[in-house]
Amino acid sequence: MNSVFSILAAIGVVIHFIFKYDDILSKLSKRQKFGVFISYFSTILLAGICIYYGGAFLTEPIQNGVIKFFIRLTIVLVTLWLAVSILNQVLHKITKGIFPKIT
Repeated sequence: MNSVFSILAAIGVVIHFIFKYDDILSKLSKRQKFGVFISYFSTILLAGICIYYGGAFLTEPIQNGVIKFFIRLTIVLVTLWLAVSILNQVLHKITKGIFPKIT
């Protein structure tokens, strides 16, 4: 049941993104749209892998639940910050500044 909800939520986010940036996406060429799609997809994939496996690897030897929580939270925040900042730079380069920065 959780996987169905996750898939539906992901589809909903994609549809919301397309409607929100419809005017900007219409200004882009097909090659730029493909680059934007690949950039988002690869960023989400790599950030998810870093959070899941990096968090498990770094917190495996720690037994204290509170410390483990704060380390995993730090890993999530740092990974998302890096992913968004790199994605902003890549999208700026692909779209030549047409696409707005993600905050």
